[in-house]
Amino acid sequence: MGKGLKSGRTGIKFRRILPLAALLFVTVTTYRYIAFPQAPRNGGFALRANPHARPLTVAQAVNLPAFALTLPIELALFGPRRDNSAGAQAFSIVEFSVLGIIFWFFAGRFLDDFTTWRRLRSGSRWRLLDCLVAAFIAVESTLLLAVFTFIPLRDFQDMWLISGAIGWAALGYFAFTFRVMQFRAYPREDRSDRLSDGESQEDGKNQEAEARDI
Repeated sequence: MGKGLKSGRTGIKFRRILPLAALLFVTVTTYRYIAFPQAPRNGGFALRANPHARPLTVAQAVNLPAFALTLPIELALFGPRRDNSAGAQAFSIVEFSVLGIIFWFFAGRFLDDFTTWRRLRSGSRWRLLDCLVAAFIAVESTLLLAVFTFIPLRDFQDMWLISGAIGWAALGYFAFTFRVMQFRAYPREDRSDRLSDGESQEDGKNQEAEARDI
């Protein structure tokens, strides 16, 4: 069994790659926005503002589940009337990027377990915390998607938030469904293992009794 687990596990650890990739993406987007600014253009199909995606919008969309953690922090630090200064936006970008690592780690661990499950149909460990986080991501992303959908779109920047909500909701529901299937499958495997162990022990006892009789 140990050899099977080792052969079924891939060398790529998504739980390590995805948090770094998300952080790098937000960093590159922020640098590009600051280093290569573009002036607004007027016209029928021109954008109203900088055509580059705003770094804060990208950070929020990429790390969407972090909304639940950043909101109480910002209310405690800035109060209900939060200013829109450059310093406040920079703080929010760092805040979303750092707290988003938590959710990207769980997303990566889900992909790691799912990869192992596909190869072995077993061997990936079920964790209650992973199941709860997946359900939390699915519910929160669905609620945020409803909020973003009912708010009139101001510009293309809002499409980042809608796209992020759709992607995270799909990931959350997929991960939660997988964790439920994982939970339902493992008790059956444990029972079958216990039955097979019991049968082998009973056969061993019968063989020993027959040897003594002989």
